[in-house]
Amino acid sequence: MQLIYNFIEGSCTRHAVLEKIANLTNTKLKTLKSISTTRWACRSEAISAVKENYSSILAAIEEIIDNTKQSDVRAKGKGILHHMKTFEFVFAMLMLDPILSSILKTSVFLQSPNINLLTAVEIVESLKKLLVSVRNTEDDFTDIYHKTIQMCKNYDIEIPQLKKRKVSTKIDCLSSTQHYMSSKEEEMKVSVYYSTLDHMISGINIRFNQETMNMIQSIGNLLVLNINSNDISVLSTAFDLNSDMLKTEINLLKHTDNIPKGEKNKCGDWINWLTQSNCGRETIFCNVIKALKTFMIIPVTSCACERSFSKLSIVKTKLRSTMTQDSLSKNLLII
Repeated sequence: MQLIYNFIEGSCTRHAVLEKIANLTNTKLKTLKSISTTRWACRSEAISAVKENYSSILAAIEEIIDNTKQSDVRAKGKGILHHMKTFEFVFAMLMLDPILSSILKTSVFLQSPNINLLTAVEIVESLKKLLVSVRNTEDDFTDIYHKTIQMCKNYDIEIPQLKKRKVSTKIDCLSSTQHYMSSKEEEMKVSVYYSTLDHMISGINIRFNQETMNMIQSIGNLLVLNINSNDISVLSTAFDLNSDMLKTEINLLKHTDNIPKGEKNKCGDWINWLTQSNCGRETIFCNVIKALKTFMIIPVTSCACERSFSKLSIVKTKLRSTMTQDSLSKNLLII
């Protein structure tokens, strides 16, 4: 994907050829995107753009190869064209497009400035369940594989035959344990489809470790006053609370009238109720309010900090090199 972007967008002339082909075929051209090593949005948008403009890109590269006088451009174009007209490229493109679209939706939602940790956990768990469901459902893979076959036939792309690869005797010397794929479909399912989804699911599990998830789920149980001894232990360790006093305060809250409705995304309502003036609840339920206040200030992501550093180069330029720290801080707050 990055090679396609560099080849087309690296020259105004080559980009003009792509636009000309799109106008001649009366197709809406979707802007090609560069693949970023840190932003999932760019990966999803890059694959989606190549998928939508696939026929136009092929025609544009073929025209560039025929008309260019530069040997290096012709060689790069032939290499990219050969790679795009492979069964593996088409399969990977059709497989990753819906998966990365789901990840993109989740990523955008997690970067929302008003999101809290409880909502973030719910959306991450939903994404994980979706990926597991896609991996374990035969219909999803079959649909992608059949679309790949059909697309290859439409563009005269050769569908490779299955090759039986024998494992070296240095790795496995027993012939009885040798396994051969029965079809190309099975080979793509095991070696590409399952492998990719397993890697994504494993990455999510590593990124959102179980200790953090347990802490967030314990806070959710605290808000509905449906908490057990394990939740109390987790909260006491995470927020440095007295476990016995925390348990006592929760028991008191269960028998208190006019408590807030225990919705999992309403930490603010609980804090407002506990800190009402002239009620003394802040003193009585000091462990509960400490846990909720500490939980509320934990950022879901570091996006806000990263955005500040991105804007720093705009605020403090070479022409403003003498700006004091106080002025710089105030200008960044405005942004």
